Amino acid sequence: MRGSQTVGLKGVLAARCMAVALAVLCTTEAWAATSGYTITSASSVRFNVDGAPWADLHYQINGGTQLNFRMAVSGTNNTYDVTGVPSGATVRYFFTIGNSSGGATDTAWAQFTMTGSGGGGGGGTGTWTVVWEDTFSGTGQPSSANWNYHVGNGYNQGSFVGWGNGEWEWYRPENAYQQNGNLVIRADYTTSPLVVGGRNWYQRSSRITTKGKKWWTYGRIEARIAMPNKIGTWPAFWMMGTACDDGYTSNYAAPTSYYDVMATNWSSCGEIDIMEHKNGEANTYQNLFWDSRTGLYPWGDGLNNQQPSNIYVGDVTQFHLYSIEWDSTQIRWYVDRETHPTPVHTVDITAASKEEFRKPFYIILNLALSGQFTGNAQPNQADFPLYMYVDYVRVWQKQ
Repeated sequence: MRGSQTVGLKGVLAARCMAVALAVLCTTEAWAATSGYTITSASSVRFNVDGAPWADLHYQINGGTQLNFRMAVSGTNNTYDVTGVPSGATVRYFFTIGNSSGGATDTAWAQFTMTGSGGGGGGGTGTWTVVWEDTFSGTGQPSSANWNYHVGNGYNQGSFVGWGNGEWEWYRPENAYQQNGNLVIRADYTTSPLVVGGRNWYQRSSRITTKGKKWWTYGRIEARIAMPNKIGTWPAFWMMGTACDDGYTSNYAAPTSYYDVMATNWSSCGEIDIMEHKNGEANTYQNLFWDSRTGLYPWGDGLNNQQPSNIYVGDVTQFHLYSIEWDSTQIRWYVDRETHPTPVHTVDITAASKEEFRKPFYIILNLALSGQFTGNAQPNQADFPLYMYVDYVRVWQKQ
């Protein structure tokens, strides 16, 4: 959760449309519709358009006749399964996506090659094996072998900027602890503020990270989380690239005057938002951020891209499993994947400018208060303390 002077990172909506390989629509409904595909077996593929009232699929196999079908719709999620696709076939496709305000928009043609099951040909083979996990079975401080902390409000260029997103809280390590088999991130409101940088900080929370201790390139990354569903809350489970140059501390008792600085090189170091939630909504959000340039650069205005989506979850105060499966060609998002095995969002990461996502990333868990993503909603003082619970965090890789 880190940002710039004008554009926040996590979940902050883009001010303009972006051309991407799997076609995010540039319409008056902006980022509302996302589209893509998942190879579901050696001879079948599922196409999806999320965030639209209706959609048509148009496709060709090995340059043959163009076929056109209305996709099956559930809420605003549209899917269509194509079976009997020959191994190695080249599949070209585009979507006609309906707008809720009327009319429709065609995406650009895109194509892929059938290379076996596993999500856009990039899932690979092998068996998923757990390579790291934290089940938070202890008490008190989270495991020092796994976790560090981001402290403060996001210091950048001489001021606190709410981690680039206008957040209100001051993060402290002690607001994260293990209890009853869970990681607990507690947000507090106090009438006796913490004074840092000449400002009064009435709201405190925590943000923990594996940065400096654990990081991975590719895998299934997941956490089972229950979170608050109150105005002005912004819980998140996400990742940033190890190339990000933001500060952190391992000191669970960091001095009250201590704070970390934001990364100067976002978004070229990469960000993957596995789960975000805001206010009292029944949906959770999925996203990723990257820089238009290839390579590692200081933040540049107008160069930050994203490809967001959201999905109905229901009661987020109950535990749900939030996951991604990430390989060299795709990132696929899931909610409760064990009972709902279809991705809720799929992004192709093979473009040269998305090289961020073929490098190592670390994990972050936090509970933010207010900020741009929540519409700068003011938390209700009577709702405090607020709690985010994490049953476990787990990383799988194919062996």
